[in-house]
Amino acid sequence: MDEVMKKHKELGQTKTKPAGGELTCSVHFVNPRYSPGSSSEDELGSVTRLVSKAEDLELARVFKRQAADIAKSRSLFEFGHNFEDVRDWLTIEQPSKVCLKTVLRYMVENHLKTTVKIEINKMYFNCHLLVLQAYSKYFMELNPIPFVVTLPESKVSQKAFMLVYKWMLSDEPILERKDIVTVFVAATYLRVKELLLHCWKYFDDKNCFNEASACVMYVESRNNVALDVVRNLMLTRIQKFLLTFVATSDFLDLPHKHLVYLLSSDEICVNSEIEILFIAVRWLGHDWERRKANVQSLIDCIRFSSMPLWYLLCVRRVETHSLLKELLSLPTVDSLINQSIAQITSKMYEEKQEGFILDYDCITKNLQQSRRWIVDDACPYYHHICCPHTRDITFTQFESYLAALQQQSIDYWTKVDMLDVKNPRKCGCMQ
Repeated sequence: MDEVMKKHKELGQTKTKPAGGELTCSVHFVNPRYSPGSSSEDELGSVTRLVSKAEDLELARVFKRQAADIAKSRSLFEFGHNFEDVRDWLTIEQPSKVCLKTVLRYMVENHLKTTVKIEINKMYFNCHLLVLQAYSKYFMELNPIPFVVTLPESKVSQKAFMLVYKWMLSDEPILERKDIVTVFVAATYLRVKELLLHCWKYFDDKNCFNEASACVMYVESRNNVALDVVRNLMLTRIQKFLLTFVATSDFLDLPHKHLVYLLSSDEICVNSEIEILFIAVRWLGHDWERRKANVQSLIDCIRFSSMPLWYLLCVRRVETHSLLKELLSLPTVDSLINQSIAQITSKMYEEKQEGFILDYDCITKNLQQSRRWIVDDACPYYHHICCPHTRDITFTQFESYLAALQQQSIDYWTKVDMLDVKNPRKCGCMQ
């Protein structure tokens, strides 16, 4: 259009007046892009009808170039195509895909692309750190995190770590009895709270740990600080199994404070209070030089007033065991025996008994507030508390009884009868 106007200007300068019979006009060009109602051909036709020399204006070339430019610059979207709106797009059946959970579990369980190595006594375990951090506070707080983490075998054994990691990967983990101690120690060190609670689920169940099984757990967990609480709990479960435990070599290694707890308990089961004295002597005699300093604390556990009167009267004269005789000669023990004799006879007097006559009800009444009593047919020195033959009970007989218990079946202790204090069974020599 600029060329047309330029041409028109040149003509105006050469001819100030129009020639006779020659048409003049003013041309207004409308771009068809912005005038959709008209086309370039219509524009060209209207101009050529008004202009006498259309070739001078070169209108045909101008309009053809504009049409070509318009055709080249239009996109598919300007044509009206829309790739976002597709009919029935959401109704198409989608292909299946393995869920992320399954893929991750496969990778974790097959140890693919592991991120950390655990070293225990030169054995290496390829693990995923994220799994360890999910359950173990030890690994969660580990900073910085090395590529190889070394764990002490005394706290986390190789087998224990494998079991702990297996527990972490399992949706329904099960702990086996034979592994629970090592697993508990490892879980304590690694601070795996949920695993510790899992272990305590078993420890708290008396069906799992009671009497014999509790005693076995106690022995198995000795010398391990992490299991002190467990050991103390197991100690409280030993009742009828006490004498069987005393007959074993494991008893001889019992710590002093644990022995004091046992001998002070109202729940332990014995044939007579005399056995408490004998148990103390057996433990002291195993290492007398080192343990003689504990004599007084053990003597304090013995309830001399629950012993048969005849035994108290005669033991210092009849007993032949050297260590027991040494204990009986101690001023404190001698005083306790005399006090017990006085207490028993005083009660007999209060019952308005004439002379030195033994009254069953009077003597057995005190037993109801003491230990739990058993009647073991394998015991060679069992006598009714009022029987005069209790004066013949010796430490040698006790040792023979322990030897007999070692020959019994493992469930023998369960068959031993409890004594009915209100109606105590009389011994053969009193019938």
